[in-house]
Amino acid sequence: MTSFRSCVAYLAVVAGVLAASPASAQSGRATASINFGAQGSSGDFTQRLTPTIYDEAAAIDIAQNYESGPLFDIGGGFLLFGNIGVGVSYSRTAGDGVASVAAQIPDPLFYDRPRGASASVDALKHTENAVHLQVFYRFAASPKLDISVGVGPTFFSVKQDLVDSVTVAEPTPTITPVVATLSDSPVGVNLGADVTYMVTKSIGAGVLLRYATGSADFATASGTSISLDAGGFQFAVGLRVRF
Repeated sequence: MTSFRSCVAYLAVVAGVLAASPASAQSGRATASINFGAQGSSGDFTQRLTPTIYDEAAAIDIAQNYESGPLFDIGGGFLLFGNIGVGVSYSRTAGDGVASVAAQIPDPLFYDRPRGASASVDALKHTENAVHLQVFYRFAASPKLDISVGVGPTFFSVKQDLVDSVTVAEPTPTITPVVATLSDSPVGVNLGADVTYMVTKSIGAGVLLRYATGSADFATASGTSISLDAGGFQFAVGLRVRF
């Protein structure tokens, strides 16, 4: 929440400064963009599973992290009237995570004699696809340079690999994590700025700064409820085409 408020304050300052500048002529009411960059976000969560093994409850504690990775973004915008317009973009980011599993496994012969076992699993995928809608205001800083500042809803599709159960092999015991892929489609909010420098009348280069946030909720097969943060701060650069 603090990062979101800081981003709002920053964009408000940018808007105030640029609002004092006179608008200059800009070519094209429509803009198409394609960007490549990164999303800076990560997190962690824990689970406790208590499956019945050998007619006795086991205790399985799981600690897992996740992170985002490279960002791909494609979209467009259209000026409706004056400097006010609407835009839509699609972004995708994916990263890996690691889970550590510590278990107390009941003995098959003796009651109340749990035995310790541990395991880990890596390359647990965290994937976010998102559609960002915005109402934006475009400020002209010079005949070739302009900045758009906007806000709107974000529709996420989040997939997360996580340890859903374990298999047990005797006599050690040895545990093997079983991985499941869960998904959720939360709705969040985004705000951002796009800085564009027009090299020619219709072709330019741009920098995208966006903060998108949401919360994904997953219900595991064991009945555990897990909430993960979706989105984060996004930075990308790319091509701009004006029509």
